[in-house]
Amino acid sequence: MRTLALQGDLDVFAIHQQWEQAQALLTAEHGPAELDLSGIGDLDLSGIQLLYALERELQAKGVQLTVTGAKEDWLTRLAPLGLAGLLGGHHP
Repeated sequence: MRTLALQGDLDVFAIHQQWEQAQALLTAEHGPAELDLSGIGDLDLSGIQLLYALERELQAKGVQLTVTGAKEDWLTRLAPLGLAGLLGGHHP
């Protein structure tokens, strides 16, 4: 399994830099991929969009993405919007 641990923030101010780092997962051919968010401080909706875009790109290649390290308060805030599934590593 390929693992990428992001650091810093996953927000509108850092989205370009984080997308560049996430490209490492897109270059691999096969097998599952893991994105570790435990080093992320701030997460906003642009960060969620990045995660969904990454997941879509990987699915198109037949690669399963698992997201780990999500903070509990992110899951709590995003659950009513139906967005917490990706952060929990699965979709409801």
